[in-house]
Amino acid sequence: MERLRKFQLHNLFKQKSFYVCMSVILGLAALMTISSTLLSNLTNVKTAKLDSNVTLLSFINPGHFDTLLTIFVALFFTLDVSNGTMKNIIARGFSRKQVFITKYMATIVGVTIMFIASFVFSYLICIIVGGKLIALDGDTLSKVAVYYVNILGLTSLYSLISTITSKSSGALVACLLTSFLAPSILTLIDVLLKLKKGFTISKFWIANASNNETMLAIIIGLVYIVIAIIVGIIISKRKEIK
Repeated sequence: MERLRKFQLHNLFKQKSFYVCMSVILGLAALMTISSTLLSNLTNVKTAKLDSNVTLLSFINPGHFDTLLTIFVALFFTLDVSNGTMKNIIARGFSRKQVFITKYMATIVGVTIMFIASFVFSYLICIIVGGKLIALDGDTLSKVAVYYVNILGLTSLYSLISTITSKSSGALVACLLTSFLAPSILTLIDVLLKLKKGFTISKFWIANASNNETMLAIIIGLVYIVIAIIVGIIISKRKEIK
């Protein structure tokens, strides 16, 4: 299994979509921060002094990662099927369960690198726009933990969807549709059922989970991760290799 793990990590760092998605995530966050600062300066609108904690949380927000994660995860998770190497992997004695687990682990490594890169890059941008560097406080650290777990939850969900669809085109479409439609559908259900703000179905959607209290947000993220892994293993075992 160690050889398979190294193989999947090798594929990760060869995948162009990994570098493209990470670059776009960093670029968009930087552009939003810089443009917001420039706009406030040009219009002479007085705003609160930007600090490193505010910049950090804007860079690592799960909503900022969501759409680009669908592209990275869908393309990477279906790589072995798309390029025809899955049959060779299975022929070498590796089980479908091992393939899923090692691919999932490699995906988590990739997303963690994106998260850390966003973390570090936020400080650089904060300095560039003249923001104040301050120490991480307890509230910010708890949000960082929540955001990371929720991003892993998103990654797990899209990994499961990609496992079900197998093909890169189908996985990409399915993940994107889920990202765009799920929040709207859940919000519509809340409206139709006239649910109160204290308890709504939409708050359990993984991309919205970070808006909840810290403990609930982490639990929601962990539930998505556990379910995605269990169901993903079951489905991968039953998948036929074509």
